[in-house]
Amino acid sequence: MLLLVLFACSDVDTSGEFDTDTGGTSDTGDTSDTGAAQELTLSSCTTAVGEGVAAFYSAYFRCSEIDVDGERVKIHTHGLPPHKSAYYPEGDPNWEAWDDRGGEYHANPNTIATQDTNVWIPDAPAAKGITVTTDMVDGVGGTSEHEFAGGAAGVGLDSVILFSGAAGPNDDIDEEQYTFDSWDGHPQEQGVYHDHSPNPGQLAVMVYNGYATTNVAGSAEIELYGIMCDGTVVLGCTELDGSTPSSADFDAQNGHLGDIVGADGTVYFTGRYHTHVCPGQFADAYFPEIQYYQACERL
Repeated sequence: MLLLVLFACSDVDTSGEFDTDTGGTSDTGDTSDTGAAQELTLSSCTTAVGEGVAAFYSAYFRCSEIDVDGERVKIHTHGLPPHKSAYYPEGDPNWEAWDDRGGEYHANPNTIATQDTNVWIPDAPAAKGITVTTDMVDGVGGTSEHEFAGGAAGVGLDSVILFSGAAGPNDDIDEEQYTFDSWDGHPQEQGVYHDHSPNPGQLAVMVYNGYATTNVAGSAEIELYGIMCDGTVVLGCTELDGSTPSSADFDAQNGHLGDIVGADGTVYFTGRYHTHVCPGQFADAYFPEIQYYQACERL
């Protein structure tokens, strides 16, 4: 049984960085296909968390349907960003004009489309027993047997699909970034809108839920982006309690093992592999490329 979990917007000053218009609750959040008049936001999207789901998901995730499936958690998402984007069809209430940021950025030819994606996260992920080294982390897909497969590799806090930090063969992830919209995401050929790297969309959820007062990467008090299909937690410049990570034990994708502990002392995961993306501070600026744990199931 799914229980509807409703979050109240915390009393924080967001300085107009994103819109949390209190427009009520939609059934699916499907604005791009229906042409519905209501803008999709963190307030108007549907968040449903089932009985028995680990507290990590109900505490931090929005706009997804999350339930227990055996010894896994299943996250179902329509993959629609609950914010403006030039990649929505023109006329959609979430559409905005392209910002070329002084001529440096250019839109790709794709358009956001509704997805129907399930990602299963193991409750107790089993490590592959590998050490992530610099020769594995090259930003190019198809160069390591241990990398995440292409496509959906995880789910962000706002239900947007996470891709790994690797581009497809013959592509350059550092060049792809110039097709990111003003929220640092973009869609691929089938209309799957996704994030590869730190972005204001996921941090907007941290503000909405009261864990931060800004959605600017590198400036938020606590930075969490989402979770990968194998169970790897993706954090930003902080640990989940707001402390500064100790980079001494980082591997080549800024990953290390440790307890995932909230600011209130809640221990969500024990000894969990997690990575940090913090441009300008840590070397790797993208979400993890190498799959640390064994299982990764998505459909």
